[in-house]
Amino acid sequence: MKLCSGNRRRFFHRSGVILLEVVLALALFVAAAAIFTASMDAAMTSLERQRLNLHAENLASSTLAEIQMGAIPLAAGALPPDPTLPGWTTEVVLGSVQELAAEMRSPLVQVEVVVRHTNNAVVKRLAQLVRQSEARSFQSMQGVAP
Repeated sequence: MKLCSGNRRRFFHRSGVILLEVVLALALFVAAAAIFTASMDAAMTSLERQRLNLHAENLASSTLAEIQMGAIPLAAGALPPDPTLPGWTTEVVLGSVQELAAEMRSPLVQVEVVVRHTNNAVVKRLAQLVRQSEARSFQSMQGVAP
């Protein structure tokens, strides 16, 4: 029986070290790819959430502006859904502010617009004080009953 010579042992030792190095490099590459993929997924999820929040804020502010103009009657309740905006619901909540109304000698109403997305957990609330007389005077000019 012949024993392995020193050169042969060094060859197997080197090839084993090279194989270990390749396996470690591959493991590091897979780990880096997994981290990159997870971070891209988190970024895309955050981007979609920000886009929906901005859209909800724009819907709430435009609805509040329409109420102030008198294009939408000053009444509490859910507004009819817009067919161009599927998945979004808008609701108007009214609350009176008696202390400020007494000071300013005009009836103020706190108008809160609540915008919800039906598929995602997005809810945006926007509130502002509106004078009832201004909204009603514009509605009467347009021929809309208050």
